[in-house]
Amino acid sequence: MRSFAEAKRARVVVAEADGQLAGFAILHVELRVGYVVTLDVVPKQRRAGLATRLMDELASQARSAGCSEMMLHVYAGNDAAVRFYERLGFVFQARVPGFYGAGLDALEYRMLLTPA
Repeated sequence: MRSFAEAKRARVVVAEADGQLAGFAILHVELRVGYVVTLDVVPKQRRAGLATRLMDELASQARSAGCSEMMLHVYAGNDAAVRFYERLGFVFQARVPGFYGAGLDALEYRMLLTPA
């Protein structure tokens, strides 16, 4: 994750709770597209809206960087994550066979960004 976070076009959002890491998200700006590299929330902080707040901040940073859309890949077997991203407005584009390794497909999602 360090190399993703330290990349030249990376935007990183970190959340803390009680002085501890609660979650983080990494966005790479690629021309006019913000690519969500990862979104992670520690288990005891889940279901409290933190992931939504992290994604909202990534969208804000993507807009500020001139992006007109965001995209991401999610493991095809992660139904909870798929529902989460769809609730945020991401739209399914394609299934990507083997994206996470042999037999581990990803679903590609995109979301248009409205101006702030």
